[in-house]
Amino acid sequence: PQGGVLSPILSNIYLHYVLDLWFNRKLKKQLKGYAKEIHYADDAIICLQYQADAQRVVEELKGRLSKFGLSLSEEKTRIIEFGRYAQAQARERGKKPDTFDFLGFTHFCDRTRRGKFKVGRRTSRRRFRAKMKAMNGWLKSVRNFFRLRDWWKILVAKLVGHYRYYGVSGNYESIRRFYFRTLNLVFKWINRRSQRKSYTRAGFRQYLECYPLPKPKIYRNLYTLSPLK
Repeated sequence: PQGGVLSPILSNIYLHYVLDLWFNRKLKKQLKGYAKEIHYADDAIICLQYQADAQRVVEELKGRLSKFGLSLSEEKTRIIEFGRYAQAQARERGKKPDTFDFLGFTHFCDRTRRGKFKVGRRTSRRRFRAKMKAMNGWLKSVRNFFRLRDWWKILVAKLVGHYRYYGVSGNYESIRRFYFRTLNLVFKWINRRSQRKSYTRAGFRQYLECYPLPKPKIYRNLYTLSPLK
């Protein structure tokens, strides 16, 4: 079912046949340049070397999906220029390179300190807003029904879970912003509890010193594909 726990798993299994096998065993052989397809659940990106190949893949994909009663999302389906050459060409035209969202991250053309091309990543705006909305709703729901010390442990786990997913190289500023906005929400809702003690800013800081929340942390370096200690 859409939105259910099994939905991503079922989508992966189904699209493995509909998309993965078809693309790699049949369509890929007919393309002129480099081609790589990556998908998770019902989201996919296809990396291609040539513009003509990209246009062909879109048309072929429409036909392939229609055989199974599926269709491409007009909102999400785009052909973009991305990579070191796209970055240089965009600079020559005085424009910014294209970006794309995948798995909750916005991927963009970036440079290392030595000026070499690299893929940059940050939490997508849409996903960031959704995560903050969910955090706000959760804090609002628990503030009057559970003791602060009881839901504080859950809040710790929620923050760690967020860092473990979004804490990748280059995304520190996004998880840092998530941390501080969460602190502001916590302060807001603990002061809106009925018949409970309110906190001043100084009192809240003192509480955080006694019961600290986990600070933002980068857990994985995607350039070396290794976890960080």
